[in-house]
Amino acid sequence: MEALLQMYLEDVKLMADPGFEGYKFSISWSRLIPNGRGPVNPKGLQYYNNLIDEIVRHVDSKWFCWIKSLWSLPYTNKTADVNVAQRANDFYLGWFVNPLVFGDYPDIMKKNAGSRLPKFMKQESTHVKGAVDFIALNQYATVRVKDSSNSLENDNVLFVLSGQMTPATLNDTTRIEFIFKLILDDAVRNGSNVKGYFTWSFLDCFELFNAYESAFGLYYVDLNDKELTRYPKVSAH
Repeated sequence: MEALLQMYLEDVKLMADPGFEGYKFSISWSRLIPNGRGPVNPKGLQYYNNLIDEIVRHVDSKWFCWIKSLWSLPYTNKTADVNVAQRANDFYLGWFVNPLVFGDYPDIMKKNAGSRLPKFMKQESTHVKGAVDFIALNQYATVRVKDSSNSLENDNVLFVLSGQMTPATLNDTTRIEFIFKLILDDAVRNGSNVKGYFTWSFLDCFELFNAYESAFGLYYVDLNDKELTRYPKVSAH
């Protein structure tokens, strides 16, 4: 694992060959603030500074904000079901998105949470409103709720954290077929304005349930090689 962490700068250089236009990564707050509060760890901060500098140097990246999402749909078209789904989305997603887009929390949150929900001062509202270039969603699941459809218009679509597990092989043609079907058949041909696609994942990596047996990456990592050599799969190009 330590060797993998030390190779991150070389990994970023690998992205230039297939012509990647972006790279999604998560910030580990335990790396930046190990004790949960207090001073920032300078080594952790330097790691992310180095990583971002290297991405800017090798990848034409302009994507920067992600929110993990569970999306609620009304069980029926009845007004009550529509309102419930809307309320669920406002609490689960609007809590974070609305301040960035509108400068304040959703009205239903302010009404139901009352004084438990902090209030934005005018200066704070102005500061956060429009503070991002776009919103990208990691959509893990869609649920049907009884008794809110979405309040955000289906404008530009950015696929994030989408991928396919394949056997540990360089000839991963099924992944290519999956991605093209998802984007072309299920998205573009249905009228979605797809702006980008971030695959999971760049490298074969440790997965929570299947450890190293899962192969989601565009690059194969030879774990039997002490140098952990990377090999591009067919899908990398």
